[in-house]
Amino acid sequence: MVNRVIKTLVASDFILYFAFGLLGPIFAVFILQKVPGSSLKVIGLATTFYWVARTLSTVPLSRFMDKTDGERDEFYFVVAGSFIISSIPLFYLLINASWHLYLIQFIYGLANSMAVPAWRILFTDHIDNGKTGFEWSLEDVGVGIAAASSAFLGSILADKFGFTLVLVLLSSLGYLATFILTFLYKEAKTLAEIKKEKRLQAIIEKRKNPTPLKVDGIK
Repeated sequence: MVNRVIKTLVASDFILYFAFGLLGPIFAVFILQKVPGSSLKVIGLATTFYWVARTLSTVPLSRFMDKTDGERDEFYFVVAGSFIISSIPLFYLLINASWHLYLIQFIYGLANSMAVPAWRILFTDHIDNGKTGFEWSLEDVGVGIAAASSAFLGSILADKFGFTLVLVLLSSLGYLATFILTFLYKEAKTLAEIKKEKRLQAIIEKRKNPTPLKVDGIK
């Protein structure tokens, strides 16, 4: 059996990947049509702003999480980061200049730096003994199915109903994914609680093992 924490993390990720899969095929078209003076160079620079923000902030935030009390800080980071990520599509609706896009993408990168390491730490801490490969594969298969099933749907919805509907739907699904994460509050223990449950050494050993690397727009 897969434990409740892993199920919750995978379920939340499934919904979030499904949501952002709606945007993938249409993002460049949306920017070209809706942002004054936009071009392929603007889209490329926007991507650069995202990765600059994420690259510069991931290590400091991750080190902070490693040094902070137990798992409770990771809980707050993953919820806050996921909430901001889910709000990004609504910010896109407010863009009327290219620098707005750059700013939003920079915030998007920072939000990912909050959510992604925290999600990975919680997932690693709660992997069931002897099921590391299986439970990571559940995550990969789940998000793969989510992204594949929503990509074509997003293009259909945008073509028929317009970009606004897709972006609002995306954010709504993102907020649902974030809400699901809030159920992990009790499982995300403080250091004192972890010591009381005699889980500290097990967590230390799990964190020594390398976590599968995932380089993409969300996780």
